[in-house]
Amino acid sequence: MHANLWVFLSIAVFLLVIFLIIVVITSHKKSMKLLEVEALKGKGTNLQVEVEQAVNNKLAEQLSRIEVLEAIVTDKSYDLNEKITRLK
Repeated sequence: MHANLWVFLSIAVFLLVIFLIIVVITSHKKSMKLLEVEALKGKGTNLQVEVEQAVNNKLAEQLSRIEVLEAIVTDKSYDLNEKITRLK
């Protein structure tokens, strides 16, 4: 009976150590994932700023092209050239 107690205690200690190792590994993985998520959020913010800058640059380019086209269309010589072209 005395030997059975020591076997039981040995197995219990062994299982407890394995359980603690699993808990430590799991908590470490969880903290590493949280750090990865925070890093990705930081990169996401930078990515959002880059996308906004690209959109603003493209918009400014399109607006300048529209201004040029408006200047051409509202120019009186353009209107005169259209009338001459229609007469031909």
